Amino acid sequence: MNFHIHRKLLGSWFFVLLILLPSCSQSILITSSPSEANVFTDGKYIGQTPIRHRDDKVSGSILDVRIAKDGYADLNTEIKKTGRINWWSLVFCWLLYPLKWIDDYPRGFYGELQPQSEEYSPLRVIVQTKEAVGSNIFVVALENKPCHGSSNSVALEAALGIRLLEKFRVLERQALHVVSSEQHRNLTGLHDESSIVDAGKLSGAKGVVLISQLCDQESTLTSLRFVDCETGALHWAVLAENQNMDDIIRELFHHLDS
Repeated sequence: MNFHIHRKLLGSWFFVLLILLPSCSQSILITSSPSEANVFTDGKYIGQTPIRHRDDKVSGSILDVRIAKDGYADLNTEIKKTGRINWWSLVFCWLLYPLKWIDDYPRGFYGELQPQSEEYSPLRVIVQTKEAVGSNIFVVALENKPCHGSSNSVALEAALGIRLLEKFRVLERQALHVVSSEQHRNLTGLHDESSIVDAGKLSGAKGVVLISQLCDQESTLTSLRFVDCETGALHWAVLAENQNMDDIIRELFHHLDS
């Protein structure tokens, strides 16, 4: 008999907890101008504005918010769970943990996104001449230090070379006789660009595509330059921010075909 009574009491308390726990969570409405901007809270995508974020963080916690939309600068902010009393928590949640959820988020957060400069583009391509399309080229990575992913320069050269095969005849890297350049690289970790171009000329290449990847304030900047081995002229150049290689080459080929 007692077993059945305890079992019923346990079930009753479990039912009460199911009712109380949702009362211990708080929410905040996140809006923006313009609307339909992507919202990330604590690094996780939750949807587009206007959207309500809900969690059960304790009082005093900080919520990291990033609002992003194409054509606008990202808005990053921190919202602290303090300064507004959560009356539901005060009335009910003291049964679970006194005052743990007493503070609530502000009722809402409104973010006004700033348009990016008309001159800004995350992917810029400049084509001076298309005459080198179809010619023999080498691909050389000057530096590979992205914010995320592999920093292997050989892998970067291979990834770019494979994609350029559609428009150029990419020569094997081993055929690029850059003894002085390689010696310089062993000492400093960098290539001597003039030695690379000279070696490309001696190896019978029309030009050399130089690629660099650098991390700048959490943005990976990718630079491509096609230098003519005979004249030293620049055939085309690409500057991209946080763009994958497929998108970069697709945009480059679009300019070369137009």
